[in-house]
Amino acid sequence: MSADLFGKFRILLNQNHQFPCVYLHKFIGKNSPIFLQSVNDFEVKFIGLIRTKERQSSSGAHLSLTYEYTAASADDVIQLSIETHKINDLIYIL
Repeated sequence: MSADLFGKFRILLNQNHQFPCVYLHKFIGKNSPIFLQSVNDFEVKFIGLIRTKERQSSSGAHLSLTYEYTAASADDVIQLSIETHKINDLIYIL
């Protein structure tokens, strides 16, 4: 994905956040070794990314992760979103 595809998202971020800020980032994936490894690879790409919550679905098939990320600008949040889309076995970004 290209950052150019995130024009509307950038506008909304700038309208609703005062940067720098702590940005809340959540996503859900399959509870699989592929997902967990991909998440580990994702986490090392972002300094200041802190996992604050991890929750399994009642069936154990899915895993929800919540992060706090200190973002200097809307572009930092967009880069976070771009990299999240690359996570294997990702189901949904909240």
